[in-house]
Parts: sequence; structure tokens; C-alpha cells
Amino acid sequence: MNLFSHLSKPLFVARTPKTPVTKDLRVRLAPFLERGLVKGIPSTWQMLLGQLEMAPYVVMPDAGDKARYDGAPLGHPLLRTPLIVSQIGWEHFRIGHGLHSTIETLELHLAYVYHEGMPVFDLQLVQTHPDGLERLRERLARIDVASDKVSVHDRQLSGLVIPDAEGYRRKFLEPGGWIDRAAAWDYPPISDAASFLRPEFTTLTSFVDYCLDTFPASPSDETLGQTARRIADLGTRRFRERGR
Repeated sequence: MNLFSHLSKPLFVARTPKTPVTKDLRVRLAPFLERGLVKGIPSTWQMLLGQLEMAPYVVMPDAGDKARYDGAPLGHPLLRTPLIVSQIGWEHFRIGHGLHSTIETLELHLAYVYHEGMPVFDLQLVQTHPDGLERLRERLARIDVASDKVSVHDRQLSGLVIPDAEGYRRKFLEPGGWIDRAAAWDYPPISDAASFLRPEFTTLTSFVDYCLDTFPASPSDETLGQTARRIADLGTRRFRERGR
């Protein structure tokens, strides 16, 4: 099948409306607070600075990107990105901690984006939604068996951007797989995460604690000059590291 045959597949399907999301971090992070997995609730300013520093690490393609997508008909980033955006929407470009994403967006992200190893950050985001892991399990299982029109659509298109998409979904769905491990609060050590990510950006819980420990709670805690220097440093750190 040639490239044009792949591109001729319908890109749009009627989906259910997205579930409203509360932005109250005390509500969203409650599952982790209750289990002592985070130290507390960062302020909006701390989370903003954390996102600014993290963004270049998750946006810039890493060294393993090509190898992960080899074999997928539309695996090249210039081909897969428009397709993924057509399914997820512009939320795909929302860079940051992900706590403003709907559960439907997270489900589609995990169905269409290939992750290196257990995607702990995203699974922890799913856990901040009521019954999030079970919803994710049901969504991926429906895609796996193509049980309805939307699932047929997602199965066909995800197979264009993820090599062996069925095998990839199996890592989530199999007994003792990624969803079961997340449900048991059994996450791999941070040392197992993708090498291109800094440890504090590999899980939601490590990111939350990093923001709490590293940044001032309010811009009023620093002078304007200190804040400007901090923002410039955070926004360029990744690029300076790559230049070394």
C-alpha cells in the first residue's frame, strides 16, 4: 500500500463530548497526597516555572525518536504530527504538566503516541481523573477489538503512526501490564526512564516535588530582575545543555 492510500483514510469521526476538568490541584493531586507520593501542592507560579523549564525536554525530538517509529507507514514526525493533531486536537500542542487535559485527550494521546518504556507521567495524569485507569483500559480494549465505529477508526489510524500498534496496546492491557502496575501504584524506578529526560520530568509526582522544592511560591518573592533572569535561564537550559 503506497503513501497516498494511507492518506486517503477518513481523518474524522464523531466523538463523545469531552468531560469537564477541574483545575483545583488539591482535587487532582489528592490520590498522590493521600499516599504520600507528593510533598504538597505547588502554587500556580511554581507550576508555571516548572513547565517553562520542562517544555524543551519534551518538545525537541530525542535521539531514539526515529528508531521507535521505524516501520510505521506515517511514522515520520512531519507525517504523524498532522494525523495525531487531527484526532486529539490542538491540545496535542499544549505543553506542560498536563493537568488541564481531559481524560479523553489523555486516552487518545496514549493510543496514538508511542512512548519509550512505561509512560508513568501520562498514567499518573490519568490517575488524577475519576476512574481514569479503568476508562483508559476500556478505551484501549475497544480499539484492540474494533468494537464500534470510533474504535475501528482509531485502530486503523493509530496503526499508521505506531509500528505494531496492537503489541503496543498489549503493554497497557495485559495482566501485570502498565495499567495494572499503575493501579497498584507500582511505577518503575526513575532510572529506567528515557535517557533524554531529566529525572524530575519523568513522572508527575517527581515534577510536582521539583516545583515545590525549586521555585519561589510567588513572583513577589523575588525582585523583577531576579525573576527575569530565572525565566531566561529556565527557557534556555535545555539548549545550552545540548551545546556542551
